[in-house]
Amino acid sequence: MASPKKKLLLLAAAVCLALPALAEVDNKGFYMLRCAGCHGSEGQGSKHMSPSLAPALKGNPFIVKGSAAAIRSVVRQGRAGKRRLYDDTYPNMPGFGAEAVPDVDGLVAYLKGDLQK
Repeated sequence: MASPKKKLLLLAAAVCLALPALAEVDNKGFYMLRCAGCHGSEGQGSKHMSPSLAPALKGNPFIVKGSAAAIRSVVRQGRAGKRRLYDDTYPNMPGFGAEAVPDVDGLVAYLKGDLQK
């Protein structure tokens, strides 16, 4: 019987093998990997779910009318404290560095473009 540590390593290896290489992930793929868990697979948000994790991005004025630089900043730095845009219904948003979202400009383009359709 394998030790708990060995089982954990095998599980981690299986998960890594199941995920596509980051170089093969497109803009929608990064959305699905990093954003959809909270904002919904179609950008619908989770206001009517429990727990309520994040606002809708589809039709969101900040995404639709906001500058790419402002959205890029939120993706990279997250949003908490005085930088919060929404009330306390949602938890703070974590930031995603270059290792998590290498092509932040592509993700922003997806948020402002295809996600809004």
